[in-house]
Amino acid sequence: MPHWKPKLIALVLALTTAACSTAISTATGTPLRSGMTSGEAITAMGPPDLKDTVADPNHPGSTVGRYVWLDSGQVAIFDDAGRIATLQRVAPVQRPAATAEAQAARPTPSRPFDPLETPLNYATFPLKAAVIYGAAGLQCLISTGPCVKPQLPYPS
Repeated sequence: MPHWKPKLIALVLALTTAACSTAISTATGTPLRSGMTSGEAITAMGPPDLKDTVADPNHPGSTVGRYVWLDSGQVAIFDDAGRIATLQRVAPVQRPAATAEAQAARPTPSRPFDPLETPLNYATFPLKAAVIYGAAGLQCLISTGPCVKPQLPYPS
């Protein structure tokens, strides 16, 4: 076996491990903690639902930023340097019925994401499309009616 193959395998495994660990950490989100910058807070929690300024308790006459995430019930108050100085918890807000209806109206996938089946479906989609178009072409040759363009399913 050539000497470069083990290195290539190790590189692929390292990249796969790094990609999986980043996907897991961004999907779960990291909790807020004192000292984080506003950018780090947005990366950890997503964009805040509310952004405003409040009076700075340490410096009369000045203001500091405040970010509020309603779904998680977290409030971050920043200091003059733009880092989280205070974290507060508030009761998570109940979504109004209109928002719940809007979320229910969104199309949902017919099946949950399957990490093995979905890539295989995308890989074999050109073959499925060729079979569907081939069958439509045969039907067009055999039948006496008009030829109809076939409808392709989504590859997922």
